[in-house]
Amino acid sequence: MPKNPEHEGSPRLLTISQIAEEHGVSRTSVHTYRRGGTFPQPVQVEGTTKLRYRADEVAAWFAANPKQQGKRTDLTPTDQQGGPAVAEQTVAQPLSADARAILGIVWKWIESANDGYGSDVGDLQGDLERAGYGPPASDEE
Repeated sequence: MPKNPEHEGSPRLLTISQIAEEHGVSRTSVHTYRRGGTFPQPVQVEGTTKLRYRADEVAAWFAANPKQQGKRTDLTPTDQQGGPAVAEQTVAQPLSADARAILGIVWKWIESANDGYGSDVGDLQGDLERAGYGPPASDEE
């Protein structure tokens, strides 16, 4: 018995689930391909609301757009043996005088915030402004 109730001699029609199974992708991927605008258009089949696609058009689309391995960005790179890849060494750039001054203020603020007195962001902003960094504090309240 044929997979689809087409007339003899008409092209084979596939559902999204069949496309996913035959081409080794997820149904979500098929929907993503559809939204991309280049995937073949569905064919209306009388008596059903399921989307169906011509198998020959789908096969041609997959031939022209081969499946590509996704690139996960949440994993650390690995070498070919599966171990962690050696990260490239970066050379630290010297800090400007302004950057050193700002870091000094921030470091002192962090130290005082951890001493139990409860410094807050306003204290940090005020310290930076008094040192000449950022807009001056307004006296209007």
